[in-house]
Amino acid sequence: MVQRRRTFAAEYRRLKRQHSWLVELDRRLDPPEQAGQTRPTRRDIQRHVKAFLAELEQHAHLCPEDAAAVAHLCATIRQRWPRLFACYAWPERWRTNNDLESFFGRLRTRQRQIHGRKSVHEFIIRYGEWAIFIDPTESFEQVLHRFQQFDQAKFDDEYARFLKAQLKLRVQYRFRHNPRRCLKELEQQWDVALHCKSLKSAL
Repeated sequence: MVQRRRTFAAEYRRLKRQHSWLVELDRRLDPPEQAGQTRPTRRDIQRHVKAFLAELEQHAHLCPEDAAAVAHLCATIRQRWPRLFACYAWPERWRTNNDLESFFGRLRTRQRQIHGRKSVHEFIIRYGEWAIFIDPTESFEQVLHRFQQFDQAKFDDEYARFLKAQLKLRVQYRFRHNPRRCLKELEQQWDVALHCKSLKSAL
């Protein structure tokens, strides 16, 4: 058993070393906030990430077995470089929209399952109220001017309304596909609510 394990020791050390790069890159992209220190600017984050990529490329020259992984990681970051640090200029905005993208991805997948076509025309007709479009003919200045007209309070209200509609769609989907489990969870939530109400009444 030990002999078989030793054959994977070098590969394990290599993967662990490459995993540490991703951890360090995540730390530089999202540095921990410390009391008494100002929030790092977009230029600060760019400088730290750029220095880290330079260190990786220097390591690749000394360790050829890591060259392919370093090249892939650096190419991935540099392809996204123009928009990677935009979120640091507007700290009140969310840094990613992964949840939103995955939600629309699930909707599009179900739409394709219903119609059997890859076209999302029916999806846009059905969920057009919540679809966001970017006109490719717009210049960067036009897009920036349009975005600067957004009001934060209105945005928060619309986002809360969207989350409410999103939750409704999720509940409807769960109920259609597994009504018993959905009703059981609803009963559990109702029991918890009654229990909390009884505790408040006792006080």
